Amino acid sequence: MDPVSYIGDYSRYYLSFYKPDIHILATGKLYRYSIFNILKFFEMGPQFYTGLSLCLNYFIVLVVSLKFAILFSFTSSKKLLFFFLITFISLPSTAIGNFESMLSFSFSYIALYLLCTQRNKAAFIFVIMAPLIHPAAVLYSIMYIPVFLFKNHFYKYKTMFTILLLLGIIGFLFIPLAGVLPFLDHIQRKLITFLTGPWSEYIERRDFEFILIALIKLIVFAFSIYRIRQVYIKKFKFVYGTAKLNDKKEYAIKMLYNVSLYMFPIILLAIFSRTLAERYIYFGMFFFLPVVILATENLKIFINRFFIYSMVFIIFLLPQNIIVFGVLALKSTTQESLSNNMYELLYEEYDKAPPPVGRL
Repeated sequence: MDPVSYIGDYSRYYLSFYKPDIHILATGKLYRYSIFNILKFFEMGPQFYTGLSLCLNYFIVLVVSLKFAILFSFTSSKKLLFFFLITFISLPSTAIGNFESMLSFSFSYIALYLLCTQRNKAAFIFVIMAPLIHPAAVLYSIMYIPVFLFKNHFYKYKTMFTILLLLGIIGFLFIPLAGVLPFLDHIQRKLITFLTGPWSEYIERRDFEFILIALIKLIVFAFSIYRIRQVYIKKFKFVYGTAKLNDKKEYAIKMLYNVSLYMFPIILLAIFSRTLAERYIYFGMFFFLPVVILATENLKIFINRFFIYSMVFIIFLLPQNIIVFGVLALKSTTQESLSNNMYELLYEEYDKAPPPVGRL
């Protein structure tokens, strides 16, 4: 893409390539710092950073979603192709402007899969790594702590953990952190800006499309989690009671259900801020996909299937996505880029993007 045209965070990340490393480290973005230093060592430009991050985003989300489908025993080629398409059209086009935060959520998504497959140590590593890509994942990493501490008994106390987490977020907003840790102070200031600043307001048409997308995802999620409860969770309670589930598929379903239900109320609050709704619901609600994949297999009534599928396709066809796809097509397929070979694409020097302009 042409970095001269300002496109959200994409251009900000490009500009930061030319700033001192301390500016990047001060915000806790170890991933960007590491990749930028590798690029500078090979005398490459920052355009590879965008390509690498977007490739990792889509690759991780698609692969983990298909792994969830296989874990739930949906192994036929037709079903996997269908779930591939459902996952692909659910991925937001605006990831181009927010690829760092989305990549951090992708690592949280990997952690969820590892938890569901009882690989807690590996899951913990990805929970630690996620905020090092973008601070937005700090919330999810904190939310994972009770899951690791209580493991098999987590489901009993998930409602209490949700309430405690909500109180902790409120306390975090009011405790002065400027003289404690610069990283935490940075997160606090950004959170306050997202809640009270100009970017928190729903003003433009595209802002209200974010509300529509958020509402669709929340409704589909609530319906899907209800179906999982009716088909699986009630059966588990009847057969096993409070005993530990030994079957891998059943354990995965119970873990997915409880973790998603625990995180959902906190993520629901993001709808009151335009920026947080975009970040945490539009493309950060990583537990949405496996829940929908699991629920769709148990929608025996046609009207229920039609409801789920049509809602997912509506997200794909909203003007917000269509416009972004059009911008990507115009920006990424110039005559110069089409005629470049791989070496030229990686080493070509572009003009610097203009400084970002926020809302007045």
